[in-house]
Amino acid sequence: MSRVLVTGCSGFLASHLLKRLLREPGNKVFGITEVPGFTYPDVEVFQVDIRRRDDIAQMLEIIRPDVTIHLAAVANVGFAWKNPELTYDVNFMGSSNLLEALQASAPDSRLLLMSSAEVYQTGSGDVLSEESPIQCQNPYALSKMAMEMLGDLYFRAFAMKVFKIRAFNFTGPGQDRKFVAADFAGQIAAIERGERPAVIRVGNLEAVRDFSDVRDIARYVQVIGARGEGGEVFNVCSGKSYSIRHILDVLLAQARVPIRVEVDPVRFRPLDNPVMKGDPARVRRRFGLAAEYAIEQTLRDLLDHWRELPSEGTGS
Repeated sequence: MSRVLVTGCSGFLASHLLKRLLREPGNKVFGITEVPGFTYPDVEVFQVDIRRRDDIAQMLEIIRPDVTIHLAAVANVGFAWKNPELTYDVNFMGSSNLLEALQASAPDSRLLLMSSAEVYQTGSGDVLSEESPIQCQNPYALSKMAMEMLGDLYFRAFAMKVFKIRAFNFTGPGQDRKFVAADFAGQIAAIERGERPAVIRVGNLEAVRDFSDVRDIARYVQVIGARGEGGEVFNVCSGKSYSIRHILDVLLAQARVPIRVEVDPVRFRPLDNPVMKGDPARVRRRFGLAAEYAIEQTLRDLLDHWRELPSEGTGS
């Protein structure tokens, strides 16, 4: 039996990953979250704040996982600009607490660190591979790069089986409205229900991003978590990039009422990377992984998710 621990188990990606892990024969799945009262069927959930070192150490003494998938994080660039101290505390110090506790209690555990394509230097329009230059342009990216360096340190110093994935944008059913595609879908669904005027407010529509479906990303994380080796790094992306305007147009084409678009300067971010295109070649060669969901299906399912909610909410 493999004991699998997922940090941030109440989050968006985890909601899809846990389903996959539970379907795999022989897995005993554990989760940690700071959300009070959160439960998930057939998952043993611990309410722990990863910023509390002693609590993390005590929990890992109990679980002693064979595989740890570290998803717990401040994961929104806009939020990180407004809350840099919290971002660094959760993403770096929380990861440090986890690594220290694993090294003490389960040094042979495989550890997948969830990093981000935001760490790459962008602007040239080049496709970004794992060898592309690094240049952090926001507090979120900086916190993730520091986490990566910490993982590399524990790999070199203690031979821990630490490996990393750099996720490009992903979306799909269940995503919180702090993220652009879900924000569009949530606004459209609320307009269709008559909860707000038929105007959708947007930020920068010209940015280009590599979008994946969360269900594809969950599958990638499951496979890489089971088979990745210490020191490795993998892009997880579709290899297909779309402007934010295109994402909006696809969603608006499915709207049931006419909707006007209005630019909201408050939604623009400083130093927003203009173009991010990912190269998924390494995960294809190493694991045979490729996207299964087309962007149109992803956005249709995302919009349907928001339509099913009884009123404007925050998502799950």
